[in-house]
Amino acid sequence: MNGAAAIDPRAARAAAQWLVRLHAGALTADEQRAFQAWRAGDPAHEAAWQRAELVCNTLASVPPALRQAAGEAPPSPRRRALLGSLAALGVAAPTLWLASQSAPWQAWRAGIRTVRGEIRRMNLPDGTQLVLNTDTAIDVRYDAAARLLVLHAGEIHVGTAHDGALPARPFLVRSSNGVVRALGTHFSVRQGGSLLAPRTEVSVSQGAVEVRPAQASAAARLVDAGLQASFDDGAVSPLTPLAPHAGAWLQGVLIAERMPLGEVLEHVARYRYGVIRCDPALAAMPVDGIFQLTEPDKILALLQHSLPIRMARRTRYWISVEPA
Repeated sequence: MNGAAAIDPRAARAAAQWLVRLHAGALTADEQRAFQAWRAGDPAHEAAWQRAELVCNTLASVPPALRQAAGEAPPSPRRRALLGSLAALGVAAPTLWLASQSAPWQAWRAGIRTVRGEIRRMNLPDGTQLVLNTDTAIDVRYDAAARLLVLHAGEIHVGTAHDGALPARPFLVRSSNGVVRALGTHFSVRQGGSLLAPRTEVSVSQGAVEVRPAQASAAARLVDAGLQASFDDGAVSPLTPLAPHAGAWLQGVLIAERMPLGEVLEHVARYRYGVIRCDPALAAMPVDGIFQLTEPDKILALLQHSLPIRMARRTRYWISVEPA
C-alpha cells in the first residue's frame, strides 16, 4: 500500500471503530465474521484498516482512554470525539509524519537503516565500530570539523577509533534531543520516548561521554563507564548504574533475570511488527531466561509455554497477553 495514498474518510472512521473494539477485548464469533466481511467487502476498507494499524504501530500505543470509551453505550460525545481523532490520524498520517522533525519520514530518508528485527555491524571510515539495533536509522556526516552520526530512530552502539586527522575531530552523536560527545569510549545511544515527547537514552560501557541537551547547553553532564542517563531538550536525568545485561542485544539476545513480563514484552515488541498489549495484572510476573531477539515470535511462544498466560491474536499485528 502506498503510504501517501488518500484514505476514504468514511472507511477510516469505520476502521477506527473496529480498532477500538478489538482493543477493548475479544470479538464474538459473529463480530469476527462481520469484521472480516467488512475488510473483504471493499478495497477502500482494507486500505483504511492497514493505515489504522500502521498509525497505531508508529505511535507505539493507543490512548488508554480508548479502552474505556469502547465500552460506552450508547456512544457518548467523548467516545465520538476519540473515534474521530483516531480516524483523522488514519487519514492525515502522511501529513503528520512529513511535518514532524522526529517523525518516521526522516528515518525513511536516512542513509543507513535496519529493518525491524535486524541487528547490523559495520565499520566507519575512521575505523570506528558501529552496531545498529533493530529498526534504526542514521546518517553519517564526516567533514573537516567533526565526525557526526545523526540518530533518527532506534539504537546504536559505538566503539570510537582514534581520529587520524589533524587536528583530531570530535566524535558526536546527535539525536532529536541534543548531542552526545564521545571521550574515547564504547557507548550506546537510543532514541526513545514517544513521537510527541522524544527522549534520548545513553549508556556507557567504557570511557565517558558528554551529554548536552539541545536547548540547555549549560546542563551538560559527564557520563562515566558503568553509568546511564537519559535527556530531553532541556535537562539530563540523574545518573544510574547500567541495567544488568544492558548490552546483551549486541549478541542478539535478551537476558532476563526476574525481569517483569511487561518489560520483556516491551523488548520483544521492538523486534516484530505490530502491537503487543499486556494485561496489567500480568505485567509484574517475573521472567527468567535467555531469548534470541531475532526470533520474537518464538519468544512469545516460549513465554506462553512456560507461564500461565495466553497470546490472544486480534489480528496478525495485534497480540494481547492475557491470563491463561
